[in-house]
Amino acid sequence: MRILVLEAMANLELNPETIGGFVEVARAHGDLQLTILTREGVRDLMPAGELPPEIEYYEEIPDYYTQGGVERRAMQLLDENKYDLLFAPREGDIIKAARLREIYGIPGQRVDSAVAYRDKLLMKRLAAAGGVAVWPSTEIDDAVDFWTALREHGFPSLLKPRADRGGENIAFMHDAADALGAIQRSAARVPIDAPLGYVMESFNEQTMCHADGIWHDGRMIYLLPAEYYGFGTGRKLADAIGRPFGSLMIDPAADRGRRMQQFIEQVIGVLPSPDSFSFHAEVWEGADGRFSLNEIASRTGGQFVRYDARIATGADPDAIWLALLAGVDPARIGYRGTGDFRPCANVQLPYRSGRVRTAPAVCDVEGVLDWALCEPVREGAVLPEQRHWAESLGEATIVADSYPALTETRQRFLDWADTAIDIQPLP
Repeated sequence: MRILVLEAMANLELNPETIGGFVEVARAHGDLQLTILTREGVRDLMPAGELPPEIEYYEEIPDYYTQGGVERRAMQLLDENKYDLLFAPREGDIIKAARLREIYGIPGQRVDSAVAYRDKLLMKRLAAAGGVAVWPSTEIDDAVDFWTALREHGFPSLLKPRADRGGENIAFMHDAADALGAIQRSAARVPIDAPLGYVMESFNEQTMCHADGIWHDGRMIYLLPAEYYGFGTGRKLADAIGRPFGSLMIDPAADRGRRMQQFIEQVIGVLPSPDSFSFHAEVWEGADGRFSLNEIASRTGGQFVRYDARIATGADPDAIWLALLAGVDPARIGYRGTGDFRPCANVQLPYRSGRVRTAPAVCDVEGVLDWALCEPVREGAVLPEQRHWAESLGEATIVADSYPALTETRQRFLDWADTAIDIQPLP
């Protein structure tokens, strides 16, 4: 079996780890050869010496994120070689990979599915037509659309691209000045009179949850429900200062977790979904407990979402997905199964300005994993006033034996940090 892999995570340091997971799958398979196209700098972070024998070809593409180079090299390889699968787990590669599969007759996600999972407006239209509750979005293709929609949505509102990735080019608007700046920046990104390709949504105070999992051969392999807490997204900076934020896993077997899985299964059922894919969904949860779709992507969640999934399940989500595609039992690469998931959460410490007097690099609170100070936080450093809600002093992943204990562990960690990290306010 031969698989062409497009792999280029935004965080350069994570690429060797994910490629290592793919090699682990190939080793468990016993007769699987990988061709890897990735971004520059990855090989320098991999172990010295020869690449694993499971990688039959490896190449780093200059300017990977600029259209042209990756597509050309992938097509050259597909012209010259026979591949059973084209595996592209990153959001920026999903549509190009779908097009290449259709051209070269390779099984996997097709273009209509890839577009439906990228275009937020189309996604919601298809979901709503299938009876799924969605959070309303208004199409914005020019400034007239923008000002007309703003009359309906009011403040606060959100302007975001229909098909961007990783939260790029999003604007939150609290007043007329914010609104003018948002539409002018958005219009400047496209040629004059070209459609902007944005949507506008009302920002709300409902709880945002995320659901991450893998769908394979018409059924849910697993789903990890979680709740974002404390996020300052969309709020004025003054309203976000001093708040811890992160993601807290919800018990998949409890009523709330089961209802979230049923909702996501409904979404997948009405969209043109591939037979096998990893997904990251974000949903709003109303006071009545009902969910409405914000968006869903046919790829693994990024940053701490992906890491927490690995802690919870025992294996990297993309490696589990690849194992299923290759016919390998995911248990052979460490996957524990839904009955043995480990409750976990991500915690970002509230930012504080001032002179850092103590900032310990080690945390001895039971259940705290991978505690790390943010780069500017070190003893003797002077931290300026907070400029963005996402700034923090450090972050950690926490684990516990039960979901109620997870909340208690989080609080013990926050109490420890309040005492252990001493920052003297500036006069």
